[in-house]
Amino acid sequence: MTDEELWKQMENLANQEKSLEREMRFMLLLKEAYDMDMKLIMACVPDPVMPNMARQGYMEVDGKRFLVCFSSKQRAKTASYNTTWDIGSARELMNNMFNKKSVAGMVFNPNDEKMVIIFKDLLLMIMPGEKPKPMFFRE
Repeated sequence: MTDEELWKQMENLANQEKSLEREMRFMLLLKEAYDMDMKLIMACVPDPVMPNMARQGYMEVDGKRFLVCFSSKQRAKTASYNTTWDIGSARELMNNMFNKKSVAGMVFNPNDEKMVIIFKDLLLMIMPGEKPKPMFFRE
């Protein structure tokens, strides 16, 4: 599967009615993206300390962070979210999430009726084990 095919499948799932089956299929896609080290579309902000680097965008709910991603480039371009977007390694993005206590999961298409929320604890059930910390990891 190519990155574009992954995003198309994510977009198709995001367009489906919210259900446990939809979220499970989305998690399985994320697992495949992780295993194959594919690319995800992420919200980000330029890092003021490290030129040519970016910090992954997140939203906070009840003191927990959800890393912000998008199911398609089109959604990223039209998002009403206060960041820019870029494409990053699924493995590195998810390793960052798995290693941070403050992160509860990922949200795709925030502030959109086609939003998908993936909880880290549920994802760990299908992806058990320790995950390496990405380069430049900070808690």
